[in-house]
Amino acid sequence: MPTTPLVSVVVPMYNDSRTVDLCLGSVLAQSHPVHEVIVVDDASTDDSAALAAAHPVTLIRAEHNGGPGATRNLGVEHATGDIVFFLDADLAMHPDAVAEAVAVFAEHPEYGAVFGVPDKEPLFPEGPVGQYRILQYHYWRKSAEGLVSGGFYALGAVRRTAFLEAGPFNPALRQTEEIDHAERLAARHPMLLTSRVRGRLSDENRLRPLLRKAFVRSRLRVPFYLDRGRAMQGMETPGRALASVLAALTLLTLPLIAWQPAVALATALLLAAFVLTDLGQYRFVRQERGYRFLAFFTLCHLLLNAVVTAGLAAGVGRFAVSREFRRMYRQDSPAEATAGGPGGERGAGQGAGQGAGPSGEPAPEPIRARRIARRLRTWYGRALVGLTGAWLLYAFFRWSVSGRWHWAILFDAVPPVLLVAVPLFLVLAAVGACGPRRTWALGLALPPLLLGLTTGSGLNWPALWHGERTVPPGALHVVSFNTQYWAASTGVDRLYDLIHRQNADVYLFQEHVVWQPGLGEDGYRRLDDDARLAAEFPGYHIARTGELLTLSRYPIVEQRSVGTGAALEADASFSRIFARDKVMRTDLQVGAAVLSVYNVHVTVPLAPDLDPFSGFDFDSYFKRKFAWRQEEIRGLETDLKGNPNRTLIAGDFNASPAMRDLDGVRSLADDAIRANNDFLPLSWKFSAPAGFDWDSAINRPYPLWRLDWSFTRGPVKVHRYDFRSAEGISEHRLQDLWLSL
Repeated sequence: MPTTPLVSVVVPMYNDSRTVDLCLGSVLAQSHPVHEVIVVDDASTDDSAALAAAHPVTLIRAEHNGGPGATRNLGVEHATGDIVFFLDADLAMHPDAVAEAVAVFAEHPEYGAVFGVPDKEPLFPEGPVGQYRILQYHYWRKSAEGLVSGGFYALGAVRRTAFLEAGPFNPALRQTEEIDHAERLAARHPMLLTSRVRGRLSDENRLRPLLRKAFVRSRLRVPFYLDRGRAMQGMETPGRALASVLAALTLLTLPLIAWQPAVALATALLLAAFVLTDLGQYRFVRQERGYRFLAFFTLCHLLLNAVVTAGLAAGVGRFAVSREFRRMYRQDSPAEATAGGPGGERGAGQGAGQGAGPSGEPAPEPIRARRIARRLRTWYGRALVGLTGAWLLYAFFRWSVSGRWHWAILFDAVPPVLLVAVPLFLVLAAVGACGPRRTWALGLALPPLLLGLTTGSGLNWPALWHGERTVPPGALHVVSFNTQYWAASTGVDRLYDLIHRQNADVYLFQEHVVWQPGLGEDGYRRLDDDARLAAEFPGYHIARTGELLTLSRYPIVEQRSVGTGAALEADASFSRIFARDKVMRTDLQVGAAVLSVYNVHVTVPLAPDLDPFSGFDFDSYFKRKFAWRQEEIRGLETDLKGNPNRTLIAGDFNASPAMRDLDGVRSLADDAIRANNDFLPLSWKFSAPAGFDWDSAINRPYPLWRLDWSFTRGPVKVHRYDFRSAEGISEHRLQDLWLSL
């Protein structure tokens, strides 16, 4: 290159009559002599060409609108300078912009491109949206000064030799041609972003077109990001990526405030986190324009980032189903071949791993680190396809055998929330795979995700939109509680204190029993405490059978065992009564109505203290437990069908939402969970002594299941349904219901 390089300025132009005079005037006023000015009119429909022709420039008019990439390519074809300075027609350079770019190239001969930073003052007095965009543009580029992998070709100089090595802009890319070209250029030469090269910009001044452009560009960037496995160095930081997600979450929570005012706190926290991810930007805006404009700036930036997230989500969806979309940045993509761009043909001697470079030359051999990365991604994709396939088989097999096979308990034991969390994780993990393995992983992960969302996840969707429910005067208060052997580990006095503080009208207790450890199923003894019950609950009516105890302020019209308990012989031992009498019905006289209350404790399907390495006959054990559970639940269903009264069913069903054992009960009665405010209601494995002779992982408190249920039938309205703390007395939480007849 000569001592004083020749500079060709290339100005792509499309309907820029408002700014072209200022743009060309700034070029002709440069302190460093410009060798030539080439204006390429991209088939404008206004008088831009006529205005440009009035200046001493070379005007080239394209026959058809080809987009910025094709327009810049056409300008480079006619340029003869050593440095090609790209300048968009809506930007005016500072007088020393060209001189500074030439100086940087002289100082750093290794640089392939030098990109400038737009001023914080716009080219024209702008409206508030235009001011927002100019300030945001300026701060992001100013904060990213240094070596970058993304280009700003609206104000940037490129060595002609470096441009020819990287190849022309891909004319098939109309919105993201810059990131594609800059990535090829950065692979060969360092690129600098510097505020030594400056100019004034006129950008979009209306919000709707600005958001539309942001959506389209973010959607089109998805294949680029996923193919390269990274964002562009410089302006695209992890904090700003997080800000886009936080912006979307902030806006999504806004409609929920109408149903749940408490969500406003979450919205405020999300908004605060959104601002903190790029706090320096907001300080800069406040210093420049004050607090009032800062509020407007934050709102615009919130909307823009949320739209970017929506665009990325749309891009991921398109990426999953469209081969052409996935390959739009690849050298052998059909779009590029059709457009006459790079990679249209391959030489006869090129292998499957090589493609033609943008200039028609063979692409350079990948470095060793990149080859290793590709191999790792390949094996990652294969392993991911295997995992998603295995989970798909598990999810549908579990759903098929649940409640129908005695060994199904081993598949049903998974915490229900994992039925959604695992496939959702696999869907997200599939984004990191490449080629057809990504498509396979997504295709295999989506069906179990949909199955988990619609069946068995335990997620309480109504909690998202209903707020705190008011309880009308005179509502019936019911508490159901598995007492864990009548608080054997913590003492009955603590239990009575907890019960009295509930001040319920009706109590349904399970495991009102004495249990002697070490005797297994023969270790249960009747708890003879009628005198204390009468003293503790004066005025309450008492009904009991086996381990089930019901206390009611309302008169008991009738009491009877349901299902297998009703068939027990009169002289049955207490151990047998405990094992088989699992549903007790008490009919209460509540005003003029009769309320049938079912106190339920369905047989445990699997004892967590069984030693899997012993010679125990597990098949017979599971078969017996499964048969007992089926008899108890079917007996309840049969009694419900013949019961004309208003009905409440509550207790410990030992069935999670993932298990299909309660499908019949659900078809006959309404789950009270709709009146609960927890999105993921859980009731079992909260902190309490396990009570077994040996400790194991499963006996520790992992609150991941809901085993306690309440249902209503007939004209019964549940106003509120909560799970209350058992204060360490039991692994189960109390069920707290308020209802009206």
